[in-house]
Amino acid sequence: MRLVVERLLMALLLPLAMLGLAHRPGLLQMDAYIHDRLLILASHRASADILIIAIDEHSLRELGRWPWSRATHARLLERLAPAAPRAVLLDLFLTEPSADPREDAHLAQAMGLLPVYLPLLHASPLAFTSHEWPGFLPPLPDFAAQARGVGHAGLAPDTDGVARTLYLLEGYPNQLQPYVGALMAQRVPSPAIDPEAMSTDWLRQSPLRLLFAGPRGSYRTVPYVSVLRGEVPAELLRDKLLLVGATAPGLGDQTLTPNAGIRGVLPGVEVHANAIDNLMHGRNVSVSPPLWHAAWTVVPLWLALWLLVRRGRHALPIAAGLASACLLISGIAMLAWHHWLPPVAPMLGLAILYLLWSWRRLESQFVYLRKRAQVLDALPGGTFEVMPARSPAPADPAEHPKQALDRAIARLRRMQQLMDKAMQAMPVAMLICDEEGRIGSGNAAAFRLLGAGAMPSHDDDDGIAPPALRGVRLPELIAPLAVPPASGTPTRTDAAHWTDRLHGEYTTPDARVFRLEAAAFSGDAPEDRGWVVMLPELTAEREAQRQRDEWRQFLSHDLRSPQVTILSILSMHPTADADMRSAIGREAERTLAMAEGFMDFALAESDDYRFADTHVGAVLLDARDQVWHYAQAHGVRVEARIDDDAGDTILRADGALLTRAIVNLLNNAIRHSPSGRRVELGMAIEPGANGADATSVRISVSDQGSGMTPGQLDALLHAPRGRRAPTVPEAAPGETKGTGTRRMGLGFSVVRAVVQKHNGTLGADSTPGAGTTVWLRLPLPGSRPSTSK
Repeated sequence: MRLVVERLLMALLLPLAMLGLAHRPGLLQMDAYIHDRLLILASHRASADILIIAIDEHSLRELGRWPWSRATHARLLERLAPAAPRAVLLDLFLTEPSADPREDAHLAQAMGLLPVYLPLLHASPLAFTSHEWPGFLPPLPDFAAQARGVGHAGLAPDTDGVARTLYLLEGYPNQLQPYVGALMAQRVPSPAIDPEAMSTDWLRQSPLRLLFAGPRGSYRTVPYVSVLRGEVPAELLRDKLLLVGATAPGLGDQTLTPNAGIRGVLPGVEVHANAIDNLMHGRNVSVSPPLWHAAWTVVPLWLALWLLVRRGRHALPIAAGLASACLLISGIAMLAWHHWLPPVAPMLGLAILYLLWSWRRLESQFVYLRKRAQVLDALPGGTFEVMPARSPAPADPAEHPKQALDRAIARLRRMQQLMDKAMQAMPVAMLICDEEGRIGSGNAAAFRLLGAGAMPSHDDDDGIAPPALRGVRLPELIAPLAVPPASGTPTRTDAAHWTDRLHGEYTTPDARVFRLEAAAFSGDAPEDRGWVVMLPELTAEREAQRQRDEWRQFLSHDLRSPQVTILSILSMHPTADADMRSAIGREAERTLAMAEGFMDFALAESDDYRFADTHVGAVLLDARDQVWHYAQAHGVRVEARIDDDAGDTILRADGALLTRAIVNLLNNAIRHSPSGRRVELGMAIEPGANGADATSVRISVSDQGSGMTPGQLDALLHAPRGRRAPTVPEAAPGETKGTGTRRMGLGFSVVRAVVQKHNGTLGADSTPGAGTTVWLRLPLPGSRPSTSK
């Protein structure tokens, strides 16, 4: 809420302040400076219809000191009359009679030969003025009568003394006098009636804001004496507007104008030449009405505030861009349309707005940082926090957040050093990589693992990777160490990120085995994210597996060979005692079955699985064929029941081990089924929850044996991994087969291990005296493994 109030105050008070400052002298002078520079750029070519007859230094040297006699001016007019000029402005104040009345009569007579215009002289309030021209001292009546027109010739300098404007009408109400140049150019405006004006008010109407043709001497000028002596061709004077006036320094009025040149002033006659030229060609610098001028000052501020609210981080470009735009628009308006838009007020307002906005942002950030520093300093340090050193309370309250921030930085530095040392002390290899997989740092265990035993130097003991590893991409470094995947094991070659492709195991040149685990940290944006890569070593586990494989080979060869030899000897001596032969053969076969079962269990518990796309129906039929002879010997039928929609089901499985697990279940069911009964091998597709697409396949083996109690069934399914399954009652001598004790042995452990390796589930249903159904559920490709029992 406070932020909204501050922005509203900026939007209301700052424009009002700038509207008030826009008319102060300082801003007016800066606007005038820009106006004058633009006015120079907007200068036009001087009109060829205007010619100045200059009372210059050359004429003064030839004709003598000023003032000259009026007879001299009469001779000049007589010399001009044959050339038939369009009009002549005699920029002389003829308000006093000369010593010789004949000279005045001579001049008045000469003025009647051509159109002559005379200026009025501004009078002081105490001076006597005529009723026809109140406020002015007019020419003598004889001259006024012969003149084509009489008008004021006053300029209105600005507060800085520079003349930029003259008024076409000036005087008291209802007696406004036209500008003499407007009379010559025949551009006299109609006076506006001001009902509120008092009779003593001096009014000025119809301002003409001058556009100057250039510096001093821009208009064609001829010396007075040259015209007087007839040295100027008549063609140069014909049909021209002739302005007779003083240009010599110190003689006549000298006016300060924007582009007066090095001397800084223009003679009054040249100012009149510019004004008449503007009137003839309709040139005038227009100014916006007060309402539009206020909008020009306020709208940029409101626009800047709106942009700052939306894009506050770009405050400087916004303020500088809008200020530049104001200056550019002002220049274009002046140069293209001769319209003056003062740019200083909006530019200054934008600068003040930027300062206020930046100050408030810095203030708010300082408040936020002060609070965050206090919160950070107040956090408990935990186990590794040390007692802070006591320091006197600062006298300046602004020092409190500084001290809190210093303490928090010191705490973080201690924690960083602790983490670095803990990382170096870790026995597990660890690396820090960037988003592209480049190594930035790591601990000594990682350098020993990847550097073939090389230890980092003392300079690298801070966790920074040595030059040999720093900046190296980890995927390229360990790619030659990758162990080829087992046949049928899927590999991800299309993964988007390098961490998704670095699965499996790796072997270093010195036979050390490790795998890769990666986790992102620091941030969600890719440019802010890093990766912690752990390289846990598996050398001991793989050595134990190698030894287990050697024992398995021992059992496969050295333990089975004697049993096979015993059976071979018994077959070679058929005349031996039948009971002894039967007992020895039975025990040898039992020992051989135990060895094979142990081998199957070891293989099922190993990681030597060969996963591939496997046809489940073919696996079931293969298992049924393998137990056919055993079923025939026990007088049991094996029937396969496969749903029509499950016949073509494909699993990602090790077909050989899966077949062995189903064979074990079938052999167990056959062994404990009474003669003449049947064993069913079933397969069905199970849909997902709420009728979703199929997610698993269910394989079941059902017998018609003695069954098991719930306690026996629970002990069978939940026996500890690696322990033989428990025994349940089997047939005693003389009992019907299928009623009594049933031994599951290592065969069921093999089944359980195979199902677990395939991410499946194993279950059973049994009713004492009715039989047992053992089922296993395997997930289909693309589905999540089931966890139900």
